[in-house]
Amino acid sequence: MRLPETKQERSALSTGKLLDAAAELIAEVGYERMTLAAIGQRAGYSHGLVTARFGSKEGLLWALVERMVDAWQIDVETMGEPPSASDSLHALLRGMRQSWSRHPKHMQALYGLMFEALLPIPLLNERMRELHRKLRDDIEQVLRRDIDKGVLPDDLDVLRVARLVVGGIRGAIYQTMLDPKKVTISTALSDVESLVDALIPAQR
Repeated sequence: MRLPETKQERSALSTGKLLDAAAELIAEVGYERMTLAAIGQRAGYSHGLVTARFGSKEGLLWALVERMVDAWQIDVETMGEPPSASDSLHALLRGMRQSWSRHPKHMQALYGLMFEALLPIPLLNERMRELHRKLRDDIEQVLRRDIDKGVLPDDLDVLRVARLVVGGIRGAIYQTMLDPKKVTISTALSDVESLVDALIPAQR
């Protein structure tokens, strides 16, 4: 493996290691108990580098969430442009399966942060609200696209379907994180796939 040679390459490598360490620690102890010193120690760098790179714990949190969300969206986008709303949602769930397979610690950290967003942590609360609103909006758009095409009925309550799908995803994954021996990630996402099929009428 070629070693990083330029300052930019070394900086990107150290940033990646610091974010990986942060994700691991959040998955293990949670955001509130995670410290910048522990991140630096796990990544093999000084506490000072963590502060210099991200400015604060909140700055690191923002960078970490952005990277995790970007990686998850790439997994979804590589599925291509599905022909229908139902296909789009199934592609979304396949992308989630892929992300859990490739980056289990990162996904555990992301969902851990979602649950911690209920605590009085304004930046985290704001970012997770945005993330959930965007996902609901994206689901509504693919449903409305099929309504406009005449594929789905005009009276389909797209807001309700979007809320139920997002709620199903979050609830299913909460169960597998809480009790992974009884509810595997594969089982949890299969349940959501069944929910999608039940919520979206068969194509006309």
